[in-house]
Amino acid sequence: MKKAVKKAVGVAAGAGLGYLVMGELIYEAVLNIKVNDAINKTGLFDKPEEKEFYDNCKVYQDSLKWFDSLGIADTVIPSRIGKDTKAKVILADEETGKWAIVIHGYTSSPRGMAHYAWKYHTMGFNVVMPHMVGHGPDNRSHCSMGYYDRFIILDWIDYIVGLDPKAKILMHGVSMGSATTMLVTGEDLPSNVVAAVADCGYTNCWDEYASQMKAMFHLPLFPFLNSANTVSKLRKNFDFRSCSPIDAVAHSKTPTFFVHGDNDTFVPYSMMKPLYEACSAPDKEMLTVPKAFHANSAFEDTELYWNKVTAFLDKYFKEDKVAATA
Repeated sequence: MKKAVKKAVGVAAGAGLGYLVMGELIYEAVLNIKVNDAINKTGLFDKPEEKEFYDNCKVYQDSLKWFDSLGIADTVIPSRIGKDTKAKVILADEETGKWAIVIHGYTSSPRGMAHYAWKYHTMGFNVVMPHMVGHGPDNRSHCSMGYYDRFIILDWIDYIVGLDPKAKILMHGVSMGSATTMLVTGEDLPSNVVAAVADCGYTNCWDEYASQMKAMFHLPLFPFLNSANTVSKLRKNFDFRSCSPIDAVAHSKTPTFFVHGDNDTFVPYSMMKPLYEACSAPDKEMLTVPKAFHANSAFEDTELYWNKVTAFLDKYFKEDKVAATA
């Protein structure tokens, strides 16, 4: 009897160790962006056809050249989650109280959001482009898919309001940046924050990882996703289910424009409507961009994208109309 018990305990211990080892491997692969510097540099370009699209997209390439020509150093401020937070800050050519916080996605960077920064700059906004948790020069080891990033955005909102108590602020996030934007709208925000644009964000982190486990890797959620979530909680990072934009927008008071490409398979297009319906903001709109893949809507149909976005924003920047430019 004793031998049987010992054997059972040994098998259970081995299984438990294997579960945690598997979880550790998945956790590192998914949330430690710096494990593979090539992934960090590649950003969204996981598919050859998508890389080819951007290589040949004049709007995208021109905005990168513009961004690189600025040679902007990081602005550094203290963060409420410890350590410093860094951002690229591009001031408008003329003094203004209009501010756009442009929020990058998973494995991307402020440079990866050059097009959005350029558009807001041409509209006369000051632009703040934070480095998200665990990305680029941020000195935290793992990303948080928006969970802790929301506090970084709150830090930059405070920074802006400290510079200009009458500032009017919008947030524009793409992918993980969109999830971050939505999480922020669920917080208690100053009245300075007047609008948000949520481009191809996910309902919650668990659902996003679950869709990828099934679609890309053909793996069951248990034990793979469960083990990674266990490790994330043990590491005191975050619970994948608690990183939930769909719960956050249910408390939102920030007018929000939702946009998603109907050819998005990385963050499923089907996630936009539930987010829109859950949003309690006093004003909300949603836009489907035909044929756009993940984080591609602004480039697949630039005119449609910015005409709709700026028409929405015009309602909240009435004194100085936001005009879309080609």
